[in-house]
Amino acid sequence: MQHCRTGVIPRDSEERILVEVGWRKHRVSATQPLISWMESQLREAARAGHEDIVARLLADLNSSLMNARTPPAGWSLETPLHLAATNGHDGVVAQLLAFSPRLSDVRDYGGQTALHLAAESGHDKIVEQLLTHNPALVDAVTSRFKMTALHLAACGGHESTVVQLLNHSPGLIDLKTTHNDTALHLAAFKGHVKVATELLARSPSSLAEEDLMGQTPLFRAASAGHQEVVDLFPLTTDQVLSLPLLSFSLSFSLSSLLFLSLSLSFSLSFSLSPSLSFFFLFFFFVFFFVLFFFLFFLIFFLFCCCFFFCFVCLFVF
Repeated sequence: MQHCRTGVIPRDSEERILVEVGWRKHRVSATQPLISWMESQLREAARAGHEDIVARLLADLNSSLMNARTPPAGWSLETPLHLAATNGHDGVVAQLLAFSPRLSDVRDYGGQTALHLAAESGHDKIVEQLLTHNPALVDAVTSRFKMTALHLAACGGHESTVVQLLNHSPGLIDLKTTHNDTALHLAAFKGHVKVATELLARSPSSLAEEDLMGQTPLFRAASAGHQEVVDLFPLTTDQVLSLPLLSFSLSFSLSSLLFLSLSLSFSLSFSLSPSLSFFFLFFFFVFFFVLFFFLFFLIFFLFCCCFFFCFVCLFVF
């Protein structure tokens, strides 16, 4: 962690220094106002959670800069509040909110507020601070994928944060991302059993919700191999019976395709010269005969597996 610099930079000096800002390093001229240097130090102090240094820097900063919806140039739209919320420094968060109340509305490049970042990291105390300070933040969505703080908390597996957010706004559980994902979709895909249990208890109907690909939370959990999450979801009779029906539909479709191909092969063989008709007829007949029986036994095997799975689900469990 980079320590905060101390001391005074001579404003009449032509020396240039490197100041770390977010992910980038910008060259800052020492002839620029001293406040630009102080802002960068405030970011680093907030990132590290140094409350005493934050207090001294805030005392010298102009609150009008902090109150702007868009942070000063060089902040890369990642304010000290974003950094403090991400790293769980609730004392610094309290200082910054007291100094600049509107700072909670500022978003980074991904459209995330400090609440999104705190929820994603599971910092419950900061989530409570931000919701008490600005209750409207609970409905804020990111500019990318339209995710709420609940989506991020569920994806991160933070059960207490999920409960906290739903207690503030129960309707969050029904909101979807641009991919039509509910919070249950994300928790199931990531394998977070406790979060999935909480979401399912609050909204059993979420189990039937489908994303843009037509996938339910059950399918997402199964595809990711999270057996514990799959066991949470009740497997209905319709879902069980759909498996052999799907196998039957597949076998019927393939049989129809084979029949059509065989018919075309006969037509093709008789349309050719008499010397080649018998050769093509024999070749296509043998080829499709072997292919048909291979697919038939393969589909029959899958069909038997599906019925065995149905028996286990309905009578054993």
